[in-house]
Amino acid sequence: MADGWRAVEIGWGPAPRRVAVPDDAEVLRPPEGPPGRSWGAVIAEALVDPVGSPPLVDRLAGVRRICVIVPDDTRKDVARRVLPVLRPLLAGRAVSVGVATGKHPPYPPPPGVDWVHDARSPALVAVGRTAHGTEVRYPPAVLEADLRVVVGEIRPHYFAGWAGGAKGLFPGVAGEAGIWHNHRLKAAPGARLGVVEGNPCRADMEAAAALAGPSFLLNVIRGPDGRPVGAVAGDPVAAHRAGVALARRVFEVPLRRRYGAVVVSDREPVTMNLYQACKLLPPAGRALADGGLVVLAAACAAGIGPVEVINEGIYRLGSVHSLPPRHRVVLVSEHGPAAVAPTFAGWAPSVRAALSAGGHPPGVLVMPRGGELVPRPADEPRPAGE
Repeated sequence: MADGWRAVEIGWGPAPRRVAVPDDAEVLRPPEGPPGRSWGAVIAEALVDPVGSPPLVDRLAGVRRICVIVPDDTRKDVARRVLPVLRPLLAGRAVSVGVATGKHPPYPPPPGVDWVHDARSPALVAVGRTAHGTEVRYPPAVLEADLRVVVGEIRPHYFAGWAGGAKGLFPGVAGEAGIWHNHRLKAAPGARLGVVEGNPCRADMEAAAALAGPSFLLNVIRGPDGRPVGAVAGDPVAAHRAGVALARRVFEVPLRRRYGAVVVSDREPVTMNLYQACKLLPPAGRALADGGLVVLAAACAAGIGPVEVINEGIYRLGSVHSLPPRHRVVLVSEHGPAAVAPTFAGWAPSVRAALSAGGHPPGVLVMPRGGELVPRPADEPRPAGE
């Protein structure tokens, strides 16, 4: 590619796409973390050496009913990989396996699963409120169990700091009203990408999860290639924090400076629609200079809407505080200007067109896999306790 531009491959959607960026643009990729390992090995190690809890085999003594909660299909194949390892350990007990969908719509249970959560179900049972006033409701299958085994994955999360941990219970299998109440905390100071200690939204989730009763956590940490690099098990909070320490080695990357324009993208499911793709704004914001431009490059094959929820609940409530005070967002997608016009974002037909329009400070950074990154600018101190 001539005239000062070169091609860079970005995530884009179901398949990657090559886009034109300036010759001097820098590319930020996930760091070289620990090598990938087998699923069986990392799970077995975690189960025999749990954090803050006796081993699972000891926790099962006297237990008759178990509820296993697994993530939905946006978490790729975690459930399919972990359930075959867990089931032999739970033999001889009544086991109910449910899918944590949060407030997303339920769908027919896939093979090997007994139920899929419905946050609007009238059968949900109230168990109390947190100190933040969050109403907590859970399905009977969760509350009637003697032990809950919460399966998940630890990766960056745009307002809970890191996914995994108590999130499998709350909001994973909680009532819709409580989830919305908790999510209003994502605008509070501390509710930021990569932050767990001092994060009020994360703390409220953990308080709500504790109301479900005794639980045992099993979380996997994967590298950018999808292979597990480790796993943690045990207490839902203590084990999660141990997992976050490992996840930082996989996802956290230092920045030398801030940039006038950041091109951010990822693979599906992150870029399947604008609702999900908005979650790429916080990592971009950590690298963006004041007055800068974010070029959100996402196919959005599954659509742009619901526009009001995206504008208010995702962008203004959950993302704008992670961006500099002065910023612009331009969406490059499969959709035309008329479809994009009602959203918070401007429209451009291509990454090159968005960058060529100018109006932003110098320096371009490309984040082809933005959902796999927790950028840490040199001028940003590490939060207390981390």
